[in-house]
Parts: sequence; C-alpha cells; structure tokens
Amino acid sequence: MSSQQPGNSPIQLAKELLQQQRVSDAVVILDKFLAANPGSRDGQELLGMAYFIGKDFEKSEEAFNRLTKLDPMYGAGWVNLGAVQNVLKKFQEATKSLRKAIQRDRKSASAYYNLGIAQKALKMNSMAISAYREAIKLQPKMAEPYTNLGNLHIEMQSLTQAIRVLEDGMKHCPESRKMQAILDKARNIKTGNRRDEAPLGRLVDEEELKKRQIRTTKRDLTAEERNEEREALRSISKEIRELATPVARILADELPQQLHLLHMAAAQQDTRGEGAGAFEDFLNTIQALDGYRADTTARIGTIREHLSRTDPDL
Repeated sequence: MSSQQPGNSPIQLAKELLQQQRVSDAVVILDKFLAANPGSRDGQELLGMAYFIGKDFEKSEEAFNRLTKLDPMYGAGWVNLGAVQNVLKKFQEATKSLRKAIQRDRKSASAYYNLGIAQKALKMNSMAISAYREAIKLQPKMAEPYTNLGNLHIEMQSLTQAIRVLEDGMKHCPESRKMQAILDKARNIKTGNRRDEAPLGRLVDEEELKKRQIRTTKRDLTAEERNEEREALRSISKEIRELATPVARILADELPQQLHLLHMAAAQQDTRGEGAGAFEDFLNTIQALDGYRADTTARIGTIREHLSRTDPDL
C-alpha cells in the first residue's frame, strides 16, 4: 500500500499536523482513521511515528508491533520497531527485530545502524563494529554510523582506527560538526598518549629520547613499578579471557546449528525465506568471530609492546 494519499485524507492531514508538532491532534485523527481502517499499514506506521515524536515510546512500540503483524515482510516496520526498542533499552528484543529487518531488506543502512546501537549496548563490540561498517558501506553519506563507530573505537582505545573512520566520514559528511568534534578528540588523545604517557603508564617523551639518543635497554624496576607492570598485564589478560568466552559459546552452540540450517537450506535449494535468514545469521557469526580475533590480536600486541619496553630481549 502506498503512503501517498489524495487531497486532504486523514493520513495527509496527520502528516501536516506532525510537521507542525501538533502530535496529540495527529494521534486523534489517526486513531479514528484506524478504527475504520484497521488494516492500513500507512496509518499504523504513521501512528507509531507520531507517538515516537511525542516521546511516548511505549505506545510507539505497540504501534510498530501491530505494524509488523499487519505486514511481516515490510522491512521498514521492523527497523522502526527495533529503533524504538533501543530507546526503551530493550536491546535483546531490538537485535531480533533488526535482524528480521535485514532479512527482508539487506540493503537497509538504517537497520544495520540501529543493530550496531543494540549490540554496542549489549557489549558485543565486535559485532557492533561490523554492523556500523555495513551501514557505512550501504549509505556513505549517513553521518551517524561514522560517529558511533568512531566513539566505539575510542572507547576500545583503537585511536588509529577511530581517526581513520572519522576522517573518511568527514570526506562524505563535511558539514557534521559532531563528527569533527569526535575526530579532534581522538587526535588529541592520541597525541597526548604519544608525547606524555605510554599506553601502560610509563612516562615517556619520545622527542626528548631522540635528542638524547638513548637506546632502550632492560632496566631495574622498583617494587611499586613491578606491581604496576603485573597489574597492567593481568588486566589485559582478563580482557583476553573475556573475549574467549563468547568465542567458545559461538563455536560450541551457535555455529554447529547454523551450519546444519545452511546444509538443510542447500539440500532443499532454499535461497529465500528461511534459507536466506540462515545464511545472514551465518555471515554475522563469521563477522563476529573475525572481530573477536582482531580484538584478541590487538591485546596480544599490546602485551608484546609492553614487554619489549621493559625487556627488549623478550
């Protein structure tokens, strides 16, 4: 059903009222319209948007839930539902809604962007990175995925990656002041880390070291410094163990089941519907595993750099 309505139809009138920020008036009109036309996808979608604009997120979720039941194959309905569930902090439910949106429209940048928000909130950082990257690939001029991905890299102390993402984003969205501010923040943090303090707490001025032509050699540590070294390595090791937990779960539980579903879909030559969904889930799992691998490699690299500063012979 098209959302274009002739003349002064209730749908068109409600849209005009929303543009004027007259949310309650628009809701009254839409409620009356839907009472007479309960199967109107456009009316139900606009009602959900009206409640969202009015910040009545619970009712907005209800409206979008009804929309997905009216037309389960309408991808935008699932995107809107997932976005509202993110606002309500129902992140597990949001990921399910947004995966359904992606199954119905694999080129929906908004679906991947909102999925990234949900996964980030669930501390599934590697999967959030993959989702944001896919949103950027699908819609390079959409600023929000760049800013969210840049902030996430900063949180993970991947400053080089943050700067690379944000610089690329500024090429496509040069008017984004928010993105420029985040980029400046990442550059300042990286410059400060490089000139004043090494990642694990050693005070270093690299320029001064070059002037003195000092060669890094093994040095004696005080008891306090040695304890600091141990705590730093223990912290990184803990992060690696935490990364290993979801990897083990995926390998033991999710991947075998997904491979079985793929095998069944291939045997039945099912390239759409459930087969397409199984393939999408499998790709997401592989992306997640690759993200965990990259995170683990980065932390191992940090340990190696740390040890080389304290004992170059290692």
